[in-house]
Amino acid sequence: MGKQGVFSLAIFFAVGIILTGCAGGKAVSKVKKGELLKTMDTPEVETSRYIEFDGIGAADQTIQNISQKRSLSEAAGRKIAEEKLLSYLKGQRIDASTTVEQAITTDQKIRGVVDNTIRGVAIVKREWTSDDGCMVTIRLDKKKFMDQLQPQNQSSQ
Repeated sequence: MGKQGVFSLAIFFAVGIILTGCAGGKAVSKVKKGELLKTMDTPEVETSRYIEFDGIGAADQTIQNISQKRSLSEAAGRKIAEEKLLSYLKGQRIDASTTVEQAITTDQKIRGVVDNTIRGVAIVKREWTSDDGCMVTIRLDKKKFMDQLQPQNQSSQ
């Protein structure tokens, strides 16, 4: 095999590794046969690329409309997951002396970034239980979050 063949093979493997590393991965199912698992492993919430949290929500069981019940359960599960994510982010350091929690109380730009990130988080899995409760898994792309923290382009002023 010539230099070009070796180079092509190396490029092929590099692209394969990059694509494998960049794959979002599937969220693990936590509902089996309509019931939440009695034991759920807690995976690492933070990987090299993502921060991920689950939330469990349930609607008022007296609601008769199944679509409404499921929709409300999903919204409740999403809000619980977002609260967990926000709590996690507020404790993260953004530099050697300032935490995000401290910056929220003193810096309006950081507050806006955190608010936007929560609104922009991706829902990667929704699972309904037999009683129409919902387990929601959300994921935040760390690169996108860090890009939001970068100063805006000054030439646009």
